[in-house]
Amino acid sequence: MSATSVTDRTVAPDGCENLFFLIPVAAGLTGDTEALRDKYFNFIIKRFEQHIGEEVNDYIIYKKTFGPQDFINEYNAFKGNAYGLANTLLQTAVLKPSCRSKKVRNLFYAGQFTVPGPGVPPSLISGEVVAKEVFKHFNS
Repeated sequence: MSATSVTDRTVAPDGCENLFFLIPVAAGLTGDTEALRDKYFNFIIKRFEQHIGEEVNDYIIYKKTFGPQDFINEYNAFKGNAYGLANTLLQTAVLKPSCRSKKVRNLFYAGQFTVPGPGVPPSLISGEVVAKEVFKHFNS
């Protein structure tokens, strides 16, 4: 859960909060419907309310979901995959794809599909890692 309005008051009306709930799901699942999204949203809200000891659901004035089908429609993401590589043994640690293309000379990669992996902080780190690789490549 993220409450971006705590540090950026422009993302919610005065006196309100902006909450994001991330529900990771596997790529390639079928049945991405509004009814299923509502079911999981209600489950998450109930769990959140139990955790914080406050009622939230009755105060929601706007809700938007973004699921696997949206990742396909908006980003042409393979099987609705939002995160890049799967967390399987063959796609972790040193087995992730290299930052440098093995096929195209002087092509470097950064972002969620490369080392160190998915997520915003790792994507930023990935950019730093690839920048060092480019510097090392052209200065050696």
